[in-house]
Amino acid sequence: MIKNKIDQIRFSCITSILILLLASPSLRAELDLSLPDYNLPDIGVSSVATVSYAKERKIGLKVLREIRASHRVIEDLEISAWIRSLGNRLSARSPHSTNPFYFVVVKDKAVNAFATLGGVIVVNSGLILETDSESELAAVLSHEIAHVTQRHIARMVEKSRKNTIGTGLAILAGVLASSKSADAGQAIITGAIAVQAHKALSFSREAEAEADRVGLRILASSGFNPMAMPIFLQKLESQFAGANSNANEYLRSHPLTIARVSGTRSSALKYGKFRGKSHDKTYFYMKEKIRSLLRTTGKQSIIPKTIPTNIRRYANGLRLLRQGQSGGVIKLMGVKNSNKSEALLIAEALLMQHKYQQVIVLLTPLMRLYPGENALIIPLANAYLGLQQPQKAWRLMKPIVLSEQSSLIFFEVLQNVARQQGLRGAAYRAVAERNLRVGNYKAAIAQLRQAMKSVDISGEELRYLQYLLDRTKIEKKEERGEY
Repeated sequence: MIKNKIDQIRFSCITSILILLLASPSLRAELDLSLPDYNLPDIGVSSVATVSYAKERKIGLKVLREIRASHRVIEDLEISAWIRSLGNRLSARSPHSTNPFYFVVVKDKAVNAFATLGGVIVVNSGLILETDSESELAAVLSHEIAHVTQRHIARMVEKSRKNTIGTGLAILAGVLASSKSADAGQAIITGAIAVQAHKALSFSREAEAEADRVGLRILASSGFNPMAMPIFLQKLESQFAGANSNANEYLRSHPLTIARVSGTRSSALKYGKFRGKSHDKTYFYMKEKIRSLLRTTGKQSIIPKTIPTNIRRYANGLRLLRQGQSGGVIKLMGVKNSNKSEALLIAEALLMQHKYQQVIVLLTPLMRLYPGENALIIPLANAYLGLQQPQKAWRLMKPIVLSEQSSLIFFEVLQNVARQQGLRGAAYRAVAERNLRVGNYKAAIAQLRQAMKSVDISGEELRYLQYLLDRTKIEKKEERGEY
């Protein structure tokens, strides 16, 4: 009994540190380029892992909710849907894929991406801007997916449970070093735990090599250019070796980085000449939207000359919108457009001018092309609210199936629509659902209880609310370590 309790406390501590490391800005750093490509057997999935898939799922949800609660996640509905679609396309081709994956973009200029327990894959906006093609971004995601499916992090945590808490934290830090630079690792790997940390990093090098190999298979089988992986690795090595003194020092102490890049290139060449599409236009639109979100002011930044004319115009439209020049956006873009990203930009400008009917005329045809697209539904719902027609807004939003990664913005608009429609119970549920996704269980429980008291709740809805309430209570107890 006592041993089980100690194990539980130790595991809880390690999980908490994992979340802390992922959320701490001071520990985020560039992608680690220094891990050599060994000729290794597939180390595969541990058959004796004590970190079960079920426990991984719970930890994954906790990590995801902690990250979302930090307000660093880009909740823009279009960007969120795009990164999920790209990630899901890749994860569908991954081996040993049993748990769900969660893909999020965080607002951070650092060139970084990392995977955590439970299939949470975090991509910094700075990394996306560093890529030149969707295949390069897909290469990074494939690499991180491989870390998850091969259970690299799970086995590090499993290993740490056999050591002291201090040593366990060192090993966990070593795991994170597979996605972060030496700076991030050295910030916590010190003193008496250095020896164990070194062992963890050695294992991490094996894991990194395997993640390259498995990730390359995922990338190619998903229809992306396999050469994008060595191209992106080479680009990062060239840029950060000279630009960052700490990274430069670390690279000098690991000369096999060149072997890793060349080995990945050789493996990519075995897939033959790439005959797929080089680019997806959505990638360029989302890249410019992310670039716009990273700006601290509405001032014009340098837009690469290599991007197509329509993307350049879109980027200028985003800049005008950030400056509050809705009229300038409409003058530049017009009010008729069948491109989803451009139409959404125009719709936002029209909403600023209270031209609600024009928003409906613009977006309704696109709803037939993209049924259930949340990024289209939200501005349409806001337009109907502007016209004092909450019933039409409610009809749009009610059928949407919610998921763990539903945008927080969606719940905010849903609550507003339900309130204006006079649906008190639905409004309380929307707020509760939002609080659940940021781990605010206490508030979610209170709001679910209020929803259950509302007269507008049907019997079926009441049963679902009871189920949600019971589940939330369990999650709250698990968070407090009572289970």
